[in-house]
Formats: sequence, C-alpha cells, structure tokens
Amino acid sequence: DLQTSEINAAFDIFDADQDESITSNELEAALRSVGMQPSKEAIAAHKEECEDGGKIHKHDFATIVQRDLPTADTPEAIAKLFGALSAGDAITRESLRSGMAKLGERMADKEIDEMFDDADPNCTGVISLPSFTEHLNSRR
Repeated sequence: DLQTSEINAAFDIFDADQDESITSNELEAALRSVGMQPSKEAIAAHKEECEDGGKIHKHDFATIVQRDLPTADTPEAIAKLFGALSAGDAITRESLRSGMAKLGERMADKEIDEMFDDADPNCTGVISLPSFTEHLNSRR
C-alpha cells in the first residue's frame, strides 16, 4: 500500500534508534514531513491521544496520518521530503543536516554517516532521489 509506505518512510526518518517510536516532541516535524500542516491544537490533541511515556509509537503515527491525510501519495511525499533535505538535485551531508534541523530534528554525525554508507554506496558525497527512496524503503 503506497500510503503505508509513505507513512513508514516519514516515520523512519525520525526514528533514529529504530525502536518503532519517536519522541512526542518530534511528532510535529514528522507530520510536516508527509505534507501535513497541523495546528498547535492538533498536535496537543494527538499527543494527548497517543503519547506513551513521552513516545509516539509507529502504529499511532500511522493512525493519525491515515485519518488526517487520506489522499497521501508515496512518491510525492518522498519527493517533497527529498526537496526539503536536498541542495538542488541531490542530498549532501550539509543539506541533510540543515534540512533535518528545519524539520526540528538534529542528526548526529554517526546517523548521517550511516545514511550515506547505505544510500551513497559509490561514495560520491551526494544522495539522488532514487537512492534516497531506496534507502527509505530498505529500512522497513
């Protein structure tokens, strides 16, 4: 299902430790990464509805997105996220760092290195949209 793929890809960007949860503070940025524009009130309601010990679990995130964004399209959402993280037609280490910061998420150098190890196997120093898409899909 394309919508499920999009939701998982967006969630996985913010689930740095791959424990199937994100902090409740990351919820807004994760929702924005799939094209949603939640109000502060909506974020507060989602946190109240789903928060579990300061965490939002992947299945709860999926429920929110499926309920509030029923017409999401995976390739478009991935392309939109790529656009937010790229410097033109490719993601560089610096554009990834600054793009994630704009989305409210700070990536450690180790996380960036791991992403580039996976998504830039030829060590070109950039990640293309197809490589980015493949990287996100491989994390499931």
